[in-house]
Amino acid sequence: MIREAYYKNSKGAILNFLADPYYTAEADWYDSEWDETASGYQKTVQVDVYDSGEGLAKNMEKLYSVLAVDADLGVHGKLYVNGTFLSCRVEKSKKSNWKGFDMAEVELTFTAPSLSWMTVVSQQFYPQSQMTAASGLDFPFDFPFDFADVRAGTAEFEIDHPSASDFKMTIYGPCINPKILINGYPYEVRTTLERNEYMIIDSAEQTVYKYLTNGTVSNLFNERGYEYSIFEKIPSGLIRVNWTGTYGIDLDIFLERREAAW
Repeated sequence: MIREAYYKNSKGAILNFLADPYYTAEADWYDSEWDETASGYQKTVQVDVYDSGEGLAKNMEKLYSVLAVDADLGVHGKLYVNGTFLSCRVEKSKKSNWKGFDMAEVELTFTAPSLSWMTVVSQQFYPQSQMTAASGLDFPFDFPFDFADVRAGTAEFEIDHPSASDFKMTIYGPCINPKILINGYPYEVRTTLERNEYMIIDSAEQTVYKYLTNGTVSNLFNERGYEYSIFEKIPSGLIRVNWTGTYGIDLDIFLERREAAW
């Protein structure tokens, strides 16, 4: 059963496809068949737009204002279905079958650079002085992993997924030359983070940036460990994390699949 289907553009504006005045068929979101193109994939979805007391023209204008911005900017938004999202944008729309001033049918053509639906799962590791059981976290969806209690610089959790996954790792200061072991594999950056500073390792983008308290952003790509890549994907199964326990870490893991979640 479909619980949600909405588009969030790069500016943060949302268009809900399952709420008045916009409606779509559930099968449109569950169908995994997208047409392959020279630049990626595309899929056409029909949206029925109703008056809903606000005026059909006003509702059509909102649809345009939310969906057109990413094509105009040449960037991608995110299409969310049941807790999974696909990076995409609407390249074109076709209006047809106007039913007076009460309803119109709009065909939206979504394009995606890759057919990779993502579920983001998050784990938080706290400094020893602020230790909190990760099992106490509450999420709105059922995620395919189990949390374990965080102990001084040691944690375990399990990811039920068929393949290794990209991630974003946020490390909070103060700390010097932070090094995190995941199943014994080191993720290390030679830098100093002061209090209220942090850095983010993005494996998909292959970037590592440091964010200073004065708003400056520093590129730490040349400060990463060279013997082991800090962009190595995180495996599935039982995950063992080790670090000094004196600083905090947020770990967002992106589980990839070929179709939206049921």
